[in-house]
Amino acid sequence: MMAHLTAPAYDTVGTAAAITFAVETLPPLDELEAIWSRLDIAGTHSFFLTWAWIGTLLRCLPSPPQVRLLRAKRGSETVALAVLTLKRTVRAGVPVMHGWLNATGDPAYDCITIEHNGFASAGVRVADLWSAFGEWFATGITAANEILVIATDPETALLSRSHFDLEHRDTGFRTPLQNLGDLEGFMGSLSRNSRQKLRRSMRDYEAPLSVQVARDTETALAFLSEMRALHVRSWTRRGRRHAFTNPFFETFHRSLIRVGVDSGAVDLLRVSAGEKPIGYLYNFVRNGTVSSYQSGFDDIDTRLRPGYVCHAVAIAHYAAAGMAEYDFLAGGNALKHSYGSQTYDLYWTRVRGNKIVVQVEGMMRKIWTTVRK
Repeated sequence: MMAHLTAPAYDTVGTAAAITFAVETLPPLDELEAIWSRLDIAGTHSFFLTWAWIGTLLRCLPSPPQVRLLRAKRGSETVALAVLTLKRTVRAGVPVMHGWLNATGDPAYDCITIEHNGFASAGVRVADLWSAFGEWFATGITAANEILVIATDPETALLSRSHFDLEHRDTGFRTPLQNLGDLEGFMGSLSRNSRQKLRRSMRDYEAPLSVQVARDTETALAFLSEMRALHVRSWTRRGRRHAFTNPFFETFHRSLIRVGVDSGAVDLLRVSAGEKPIGYLYNFVRNGTVSSYQSGFDDIDTRLRPGYVCHAVAIAHYAAAGMAEYDFLAGGNALKHSYGSQTYDLYWTRVRGNKIVVQVEGMMRKIWTTVRK
């Protein structure tokens, strides 16, 4: 069954156009891959919205929840796609149908942490697409009462519109790579204090530094295992929950590596001092943007700074390869503040439907909060 509504929007040259949204039954994945891949080729959306990520998620879910396809068309042309998970829950005693865009709403699966979320799209302005989507969803024509969009970019969230509520905001950091040239060029872009700290950290290793990129799937999977061991050891020693705690995390990424390494969309790097590996980086590459997704460092010796050194070497490697930016993604730490000369916001946003159940649920929550107080 499909739910349709036409909303006004504008195409890329400002001519009036119509975007039609539909919530559809998920087609066979091979068929969906062909449609999605055409948008990947023509669009500028993030790696997290490409078929490599979305298709891997759909194939890895052991028992898929109520996943639907959310399609936007202009005329007969598909201009945007996303997957929508629907789940009925009870809040404040009121049954509510929730939706999650490109996620499942289940922490066991969403541990993979999508960022730069939204629509895979081509041939339509992103802001116009979101505006039309908000107007369409507000009519209440879908089964969902509200949709959560995790980690979307600010220009897509349209937070000024009445249909979008901000739930959470986080800061991301990135480093422009153009005109850096090499490691010395990157050092020259840092503050004096950060530059001195990096030089000292590199000298502490007392051996030449090198970077190796996994050129085939077998090597990449071996690097992932080695990265996992260092990552788990480091986070466990510090008494913190590590990324591999949930088994689905590794299941997903082993599948993603098999899909993405040969095409160059997925990179695993090993940085060594002499013959000794000091760290591994797991990155995604799309349209000149390198997304620094996960890492593992040999940080047993607390006098050394393998994270600082590994990311610096990686930044120099990607700058020499002609990449445009190195994106550290959401969340802040000392390293990101030192290396990320640019910042941006990511928003966790709820898109609200114009339904009585939403209003009732909101009133019940207020009453419940008052009672608890």
